[in-house]
Amino acid sequence: ATMSGPVSQALQAELLAEVRRQGIVVWLDKDASYTGFVDRLAAEHEGGDFPYPVIGFRGSFLETLFALEAYGSGYEKHSLVVHMPGFNEDSIRTTPVLELYAAGTRFRKALDTLVRQAATGRVLPDEVEGFLRDNPTLEKADEWLALSVSKRTVGLEALLDSSGPTLIVEALGNKGGPLVGRVTTDEEAGALRSYLHKLTGMDDEWLSFAMGDPRAPILDRVLSAFSAWVLCVEYVHDLRREPHLAALKRLRALSKPLVEAAKGIVGQLRRSHPEAYAGLADEAESMLDIELKAMEPEDLGQIDTFREEENRVLRGAVEVLKEHAWARAADWAKAREGERSFWLHRDPVRRRAWNLVAEAAAFGKILAEHPRPFEGLAHFEEALARYAESAAPVDRAHRRFEQEWLRRLDTQMPHYGALQEVLWSLRQLHRTWVDQLTKDFTRLCKGEGFLPPPELQQRTLYEQVVQPMAFGDEKVAVFLVDAFRYEMATELVEDLRAMGGGAVVDLKARFAELPTITSVGMNALAPVAQNGRLAVTGALQGFKSGEVTVRSPGDRAKAMGNRTGGKPGLRLTLSEICDSSPEGLKRKVKEHQIVVVCSSEIDDAGEANVGLLTFDAQLGQLKAAWRHLQTAGLKHAVFTADHGFLLQDSTTAVHQFGKATDPHPRYVLDPHERAEAGMVPVPLSKLGYDGIGGYLLLREDTAVFRTGTVGASFVHGGNSPEERIIPVLTVTRKRAESSSLSEYAIEAKVMDAAFGFHRLQVRLMYAQQTLGFVGARSIDLDLRVPERRDIRVTVKEVTGAGSIKSGRIQSPVGDAWTEVYFALEGAADERVRVEI
Repeated sequence: ATMSGPVSQALQAELLAEVRRQGIVVWLDKDASYTGFVDRLAAEHEGGDFPYPVIGFRGSFLETLFALEAYGSGYEKHSLVVHMPGFNEDSIRTTPVLELYAAGTRFRKALDTLVRQAATGRVLPDEVEGFLRDNPTLEKADEWLALSVSKRTVGLEALLDSSGPTLIVEALGNKGGPLVGRVTTDEEAGALRSYLHKLTGMDDEWLSFAMGDPRAPILDRVLSAFSAWVLCVEYVHDLRREPHLAALKRLRALSKPLVEAAKGIVGQLRRSHPEAYAGLADEAESMLDIELKAMEPEDLGQIDTFREEENRVLRGAVEVLKEHAWARAADWAKAREGERSFWLHRDPVRRRAWNLVAEAAAFGKILAEHPRPFEGLAHFEEALARYAESAAPVDRAHRRFEQEWLRRLDTQMPHYGALQEVLWSLRQLHRTWVDQLTKDFTRLCKGEGFLPPPELQQRTLYEQVVQPMAFGDEKVAVFLVDAFRYEMATELVEDLRAMGGGAVVDLKARFAELPTITSVGMNALAPVAQNGRLAVTGALQGFKSGEVTVRSPGDRAKAMGNRTGGKPGLRLTLSEICDSSPEGLKRKVKEHQIVVVCSSEIDDAGEANVGLLTFDAQLGQLKAAWRHLQTAGLKHAVFTADHGFLLQDSTTAVHQFGKATDPHPRYVLDPHERAEAGMVPVPLSKLGYDGIGGYLLLREDTAVFRTGTVGASFVHGGNSPEERIIPVLTVTRKRAESSSLSEYAIEAKVMDAAFGFHRLQVRLMYAQQTLGFVGARSIDLDLRVPERRDIRVTVKEVTGAGSIKSGRIQSPVGDAWTEVYFALEGAADERVRVEI
């Protein structure tokens, strides 16, 4: 059963929905407007016609508490309605019902709001307001609205009253749609205008402002004015200040139900008829030229009703980035993430511009939050702790920032010149930051010595970390990753922990040997130190340990395996691991206790100046290789590096030292101690090296020496924390990984190029799945040109079901398609096949 009147029916429906959602509902009826309604509702519950118990306070708290006893203390969450006439949020706190109030949810409903909601679309707004001026009761409101509704006529008015909002949306989306042929005369247009006035408040004053071309059909004119009305209602009620245009100012005074009805129509039109919405919005925007030009980005809200709103906010976001107002730019970008902005969903080029705004704001913010991490350093242990806490997040954000800007910024982009200014400004800020970080670290090294304590040295890592993990004949994978920066390891840690399986993943840090080059760092990772010192062969080409010389990947694997199990370690590359079948890999590792995984991909890409576009793919390969080794039976792994690196750009200072062939980019080997400005001489003997004399000359900042190589974006060899601090990432599992596998099929469709980029659609489906295996919800995909390393594929944007993370396509497993926009770069303009 339902209450007899339409206003009571609306109230009952809202109350029912609230109880279903919340359970306990405490109704604060400050003006005691609903006592009779509640008593009738309680009677309906007694008769079985209302599903939830209704308890009304009628002057006695004792009686109310007795009535509530059957429903516990409130902790059991019985669904019920407790009506408290005369009480508000403050006065209820002095009553015995407070405990129940705290356990439940508050319900309030002003009678005038209820009447406006129930009458929306049924009665003209002026008539509603006139009725409310007499302060009616609920009973009077029921009588009045029932009488008003009973005056419905047949034909168009009855059709609109029964399914008006749906008809209107279809009419707006399909050039009149179901109303074509029904609205051809002034009388029929008047009925439509009257209904639209009742539904959203559109009045004759607006019609005279927005009716458009008098020669157009009457239906087109009414719908054109109405679409402008609902769009402007949404726009005005999203603003953070008063509109400038006089015709819009009065829209602020519309009642909430009318506003919600207008916004509902706009939202449905956007979802169901996007092309029609775009045309109607552009048409309405042409009437608001003065209004939108006068608006500042700060005035606009979270919804870009009109195209020009998004234009103005993007322009403003780029400008505030130039002023280093990171938080403001971040807020504007966040409001336009994902599907929130209709216009960005239709324009991937502008979406990429907003992505760059978000990246710039995030990087600027983190730089400002950690201005000088190494200030006042006293010990090497403190340096590692501070780096992990404050500097590594900046380095990671900087790499991500450079990757995303390289991937996304291009000349098609709006505000391209201004965005380049933002890029240059942030690079300068970062250069100042990293120079100061390096100077502070150099100051510590001058005071404490450039060789840290043994427990923090690279040369002791094998004995102190790997050897204990191999205790009891346990197999250990040692990943020797060239140029694996500490901040990269923080990203890999997240991926490894997400793999689950009960693994203990731990990340610590050590200091690489100097200079931070591969021939020093990689060979020092083998067990070659004797009494804490290293016997150098050649000009820092390797190290001797007794009769053994270690200078190549094979030498390292042999030395590690002999030290641990008396048998050379097995040396594998990432591709050898990933290309092996599970059974084949299991056979390879069976006889070896130490498996040395050699990876030079990060360093190779960096030296080739393509690192920023490939670093994330290399991290994905490391994770994949460890997954394969786990299924082959390994439970322990150590991921570490020979050195890190610095990213270079136009802000890098370049200094002359002798002839261009004398120095390396970040260090000089010299027989003499040189005291030049900005340079630090370090005796090689003080670094614990035997068999070599002279000095290592290092910059105290991140400047490079002029070597004749131009345009390098990646350097190492010096003493910056980015080059010097290496990760020691350990993974330990209690049991071997199950070898259950799932096979996926990739489907792809070639699409027409758009916005200057190639385009395709992809989706992932299960091809075969083993019993008991829980498949991944999403899989990372990449694009490449087979057998053509000279051609680079850059993913620019991803829309649809999937997403993009650090240049990788993340595709869900299922029926939904992901749309990928990408570019191809190479020396020649030719057609090639792209592999997913």
